Amino acid sequence: MKRAKHIIARLQEAGFEAYMVGGAVRDYLRGAVPHDIDVATSAAPEQVKALFDRSVDTGIEHGTVMILIEGQGTEVTTFRTESGYSDNRRPDKVEFVNSLHEDLKRRDFTINAMAMTEQMEIIDPFGGKDDLKAGIIRAVGIPEERFAEDALRMLRAIRFSGQLNFQIDAATKQAIIEHAERIQSVAIERIKAELDKVMVSAHPGISMHYLTATRLNRFLPAGSLFELEWSGYTSGKDPLSGWFYLLHQTNETFGAIQEYRFSNQDKKDLQRALEASRLLLWDDWVYYSFTERQLMIAQAASHKAEAVKEHQEALPIRSKSELAANGRDLMEWAGKKAGPWLKEWTLHIEKAVVERRLANDKERIKDWFIDEYHRHT
Repeated sequence: MKRAKHIIARLQEAGFEAYMVGGAVRDYLRGAVPHDIDVATSAAPEQVKALFDRSVDTGIEHGTVMILIEGQGTEVTTFRTESGYSDNRRPDKVEFVNSLHEDLKRRDFTINAMAMTEQMEIIDPFGGKDDLKAGIIRAVGIPEERFAEDALRMLRAIRFSGQLNFQIDAATKQAIIEHAERIQSVAIERIKAELDKVMVSAHPGISMHYLTATRLNRFLPAGSLFELEWSGYTSGKDPLSGWFYLLHQTNETFGAIQEYRFSNQDKKDLQRALEASRLLLWDDWVYYSFTERQLMIAQAASHKAEAVKEHQEALPIRSKSELAANGRDLMEWAGKKAGPWLKEWTLHIEKAVVERRLANDKERIKDWFIDEYHRHT
C-alpha cells in the first residue's frame, strides 16, 4: 500500500486524480491484508509513464501500465469506459474518460467498485460497503449487461461466494441462470483459473452449490461431475486437491476433465494421487515411489492422516541418485554391457534399500547383487 500511495501522490502533484481501486479496497474494508493494489487515474498512459523512471506496458491499449518501484510492480490504469463486447470477454471499444464514477460503473460487482484515497477515504457510488457488510455479491447496475461484457463474471460471482462466504444477490443469481450458456464463449484457461480459486477458497461447498443451482455447471466441460456432495472436502493451498476430490468421489479417471488443459506435471500428479488413494497400505516403498505432493493430494479423500513429509525424510534414500552403487558398478560386477537388465536390477536394489533389507553401502550392495544376480541368472 505504501507504493500505491507514493504513486498516487506523484500523480496528484502533476495535477491528476488517482485512487486505489478494486479488490484491495474490498480487502482493506474486510480487515484483510490487501494484495495486488491497483491504481486508477485520470492521467493517460503516456502521462503516467512520463512521471516514473521504470514502467512496463502490460496493457497500454486498454490504458494499463505497470510502475516498478524497488522491484515491485503496481498496475496503473487510466479511467475508462468500455463498449461492444462481441466476444463476451474483451471490449470492442475502450474510451479514456476523466470521471472516476464512469470508470467504477464498468466494474463487475459493487464490492469491487469502490475507490480509496491516499488518506484511506472510501468512494462508494454503488453501495459496495453496505453489500460488503451484508455479505452480498451484487452486480453493478444491470446484471445482464455486466455478464454480456464478460461472461466469466458469472463464474467470478460464484467464486466470490465461497471465497468470502457471501450470498449472491437474487437478481444477479437470476441473470446467471438466464445467461449461463454464455460461459461457453470463455477461454477454458480462464474458466479453470476461477475453478482453481474455488478449490482453495474458504467455503468451496458454497460455490459448488451456486454452480449447480444456477445451472452454470451444465455448460462447463464435465459439468455433471460437479453435482456431488462437497461437504467431505476440506480445501487447502493446492487446487489439485479439489480436482482430485472430484474424480475420486465420482470414480472417474483424469480423462473426464482433460479439457481443462492441466499442465503435464499436474496431470501426472493427479493420476498418481488416484493410484495412491487406492492402496490399502502406505509402506516405505509407497513413500519412496510417490512425491510428497501426490500423497498429500491423495489424503484429501482417502482418510489417511499420515505425516507424509516425516515418513519420506525417514527413508534410507530419497532417490536413485543416493544409492551407494550406480549403473557402472553393476555392469562391472556383472561383466555385461548396458541393457534392459540394468534398469531392472537397479530397481531391485532400490527396493531392497528402501525396505531396509539391504544397507546403502557399496560393499554390502556388491555382495548382495553378485549373490542375487547369479542366483537368478
